[in-house]
Amino acid sequence: MLLITCPACSITADETEFACGGPYSPENRIYGRGLMQEWWLCEAGCGTWFGMTRHAGNQRIVATWLTSDETSMREDVP
Repeated sequence: MLLITCPACSITADETEFACGGPYSPENRIYGRGLMQEWWLCEAGCGTWFGMTRHAGNQRIVATWLTSDETSMREDVP
């Protein structure tokens, strides 16, 4: 299971307290080493949609960001 921290309200909860909204972009960007970007909804806290980059193989979360922070999240993706 994933432990996710919302970038808006900083609540950390199990993935069952969030809702995955699917690919972040229509192209479902998958970077080298199996990284993918998705939309997630913070159902346990503030109700904000945010982006998340995670490794599709080992489920490690690489970055989370608010849409207003989109340029800064690119620094986390190789």
